[in-house]
Amino acid sequence: MDKHFVVGQPVERVDAYDKVTGKATYVGDMKFDHLLQGKILRSPYAHAIVKSIDTSKAKALPGVRAVLTYDDVPHIPFTPCGHPLPFDSPLDSLIFEKEVRYVGDTVAAVAADTKEIAEKAISLIDVEYEELPFLLKDEDILAEGAMEIHKDSKNIIGETFTEYGDVEAGLRDADIVVEDEYRSPIVTHAQIETHISIVDIDNHTGKLTFYVSNQVPTIMRERLAYILGLPRRMVRIVKMTVGGGFGGKQEPVYEFINAVLAQACHCPVMLELTREENLSCTRTRPSHYFKLRTGVTKDGKITTRDLYTIRNNGAYASHGHSVVLNEYGQFEGLYPCPNTRFDGKTIYSNQLIGAAMRAYGMPQYCIANESHIDHIARTLGMDPLDFRLKNLYKQGDKRNFGNYYSDHTCGMPQVLEEGLKRIGYREFRENPPADDGPIKYGIGMALSTYQACVFPFSCEMSGARLMLQDDASATLFINCTEIGQGTDTVMAQIAAETLGVPFEWISVVEGDTDLCPADMGAYASRQTYVTGQAVKKATLQCKEQLLERAGVMLERPAEELDTRMGKVIEKATGKELIDMPKVAENMIYHLTEGGTCGYEAGFIPVENVLEYMGSFAKVAVDTETGKVEVLKLVTCMDCGNLINPQTAMGQLTGGSIMSFGFGMMEQVLIDPKTGRVLNDTLLDYKIPTFADVPDIDAQFIHTYDPAGAYGNKALGEPPNITPAAAIHNAVYDAIGVNIPTNPLTPERVYEAIASAKQGKEA
Repeated sequence: MDKHFVVGQPVERVDAYDKVTGKATYVGDMKFDHLLQGKILRSPYAHAIVKSIDTSKAKALPGVRAVLTYDDVPHIPFTPCGHPLPFDSPLDSLIFEKEVRYVGDTVAAVAADTKEIAEKAISLIDVEYEELPFLLKDEDILAEGAMEIHKDSKNIIGETFTEYGDVEAGLRDADIVVEDEYRSPIVTHAQIETHISIVDIDNHTGKLTFYVSNQVPTIMRERLAYILGLPRRMVRIVKMTVGGGFGGKQEPVYEFINAVLAQACHCPVMLELTREENLSCTRTRPSHYFKLRTGVTKDGKITTRDLYTIRNNGAYASHGHSVVLNEYGQFEGLYPCPNTRFDGKTIYSNQLIGAAMRAYGMPQYCIANESHIDHIARTLGMDPLDFRLKNLYKQGDKRNFGNYYSDHTCGMPQVLEEGLKRIGYREFRENPPADDGPIKYGIGMALSTYQACVFPFSCEMSGARLMLQDDASATLFINCTEIGQGTDTVMAQIAAETLGVPFEWISVVEGDTDLCPADMGAYASRQTYVTGQAVKKATLQCKEQLLERAGVMLERPAEELDTRMGKVIEKATGKELIDMPKVAENMIYHLTEGGTCGYEAGFIPVENVLEYMGSFAKVAVDTETGKVEVLKLVTCMDCGNLINPQTAMGQLTGGSIMSFGFGMMEQVLIDPKTGRVLNDTLLDYKIPTFADVPDIDAQFIHTYDPAGAYGNKALGEPPNITPAAAIHNAVYDAIGVNIPTNPLTPERVYEAIASAKQGKEA
């Protein structure tokens, strides 16, 4: 591996100063002449028919500029999520619905001079509803003859069944079969910045410009043009600074509503959701059910694995069945065996919509799978570590599922070694701490894999354009998106390393579909892995042209030359020959041979790679109150070579905190009598504060994967997978009860302990 001068360095983020000082421009900071305010009328019922709407009072209110209902907008069935096109999810949505399917579904919208007037106008719209029965529970939704939430759907969005070997025979022949059921609740992204957008209109051409807080500008443009029935050239997406995404801004959610308002008013319109709307009417990580059966030999070898799962996706498909397919792809990531079966369904219900959330189904799956692994080990009388070591994937092993993953690197042995050492696992097992009155102590671990992109299941492409300036600095144009994770910084590092200039010589323009090349955007942890290669490819072309000119100036073959930190050097010796700015100036302004230097390149991966991660936790459980204290949390990860160690550590630590919240406190509560979200404020929906966060020890395991631009794999989502599961298993270790759901609230832990005690006494 060659020495890198910019890649691998903890350079300061390019957006750090603006964000810290408040200079960064969010959508809510933007100023427009005649900017109107939008507001949505939402269904108060979980399921109903809109029989009639009277908007006359709202339209008569001074300051109201438009009131729109179903009759005033296009009726083009759509799915908001494109991968990048819509045909892998049912086209089950409309801008406004005549049959509303969850509390908060869209019925009408208003544009007015102020938010206050818009809110008043919404209250003046009279709607007559015919209430219908609604379904929330999996068993009711899938029951024979159940009411169909969408016509001819049988309440199923998608399903997958795959079997290798003979699972039923494998279970019959196993020495021991362990069976478990787990449920994971609805959780929400809880971004600091709520969903917000401004749509401006060119009243001469009708072109719409969307100023958005969004993760996928290219896909956003395609989806919005489709929904509105416009040619794509009539839609421009400008991504502003994003105040948190986590997957919840990976599709248009309500941007098409302020678009039709802007078209009706011929003025720009802002639509900003309240915190209550954001928590109850946008997107979620929906509830999940898992049933696992595993057959093992007496000495602890897995022979058969069987998984049945249901994802309750809410009222509309959004990302459809793709999340369950992601779980399918990782099913044999860690514990391959001869007989495997996966049976997964994604279903409709009358509750808020499920979509993408960080790690795309894997946090739920990891708790279920890794808790199940601990249960098997304890059933066999084995230490959970020893059982894992006996069955864990080793580089070169055959996988039935996920056989499309490249096997260049596997850092799981080092992940285990480092994590076990830092948590003190073996010392704990050899000399376990004594109970402190009602306080019991436990230790646990959880392991996982994750992929670097969506290849080969969906379009994976990224584009980048590098424009060389006359002083050898460069401007990088990309449509991969900075949503807080440090993408702009990392892409600038890749460009600087490849071009051979200091990091400060690269400027980044991103997130504008009229200026930047197409890119699938921020999802699937793909950007550094895929867009990084596009950036490197475009930059290499600029570098090649610059070295050709340097060769002419120095009267020697370009093949003998290279660049390093702003200098053209002799490749063989590293001797500095000429400043790059002199070459760039000559290349552009030469009297007869001058011209611009800029290249655009696209990259489509032909392989996918896996990251490996593990978390390790120590806990103290008060058996009299059910309170769990996480004493220490260690998270280790193999994500290849780090482009920027500082931003990478932020991702690993932040993802661990997010997973801690998922495991310990987060849950959207739905009223079973009405279908309404009960905890739609941050007072009632609990997320971790600094006072809650445990001691986190985050560590990277270094590998260098040839599939990445500079040895890198993926990083964004995986840190969110294993910490909650490790805590879950540590609690299991402490109290001896495998709690079949999360979060591990004091009430839930106390009830599990009490129930287990009653069972023993009985």
